[in-house]
Amino acid sequence: MCWGVPAKVISVSGQIATVDLGGVRRGVLVGFEGISPGQLVMIHAGIAIGSISPEDFMANVAIYRDLIEEELINSGVDEKSAREKANQEMNSLLRTFGIDKSIEEIQNELKE
Repeated sequence: MCWGVPAKVISVSGQIATVDLGGVRRGVLVGFEGISPGQLVMIHAGIAIGSISPEDFMANVAIYRDLIEEELINSGVDEKSAREKANQEMNSLLRTFGIDKSIEEIQNELKE
């Protein structure tokens, strides 16, 4: 299975972009035209493969929150505590991207 990871572009120099992956900055290859600082992109195998909308970014974060919760439950954490821990981790991630909404708000919006 392959994973794409959402990131925010910090800077671009030629074919290398520095991206923020939730507080971790990495250089990645640029795999599409028109990349610019501040843009949300999907990273796969060290390559920025395309831009993503804020809505798609939020949907990805919600999926990751669900995966964290499931992993915590599978490791023996009770459901309520697992949900709280997963929400805390994702809310912290969202703040690193400059997003003031909570994961709870995002999930409610996605259900509407």
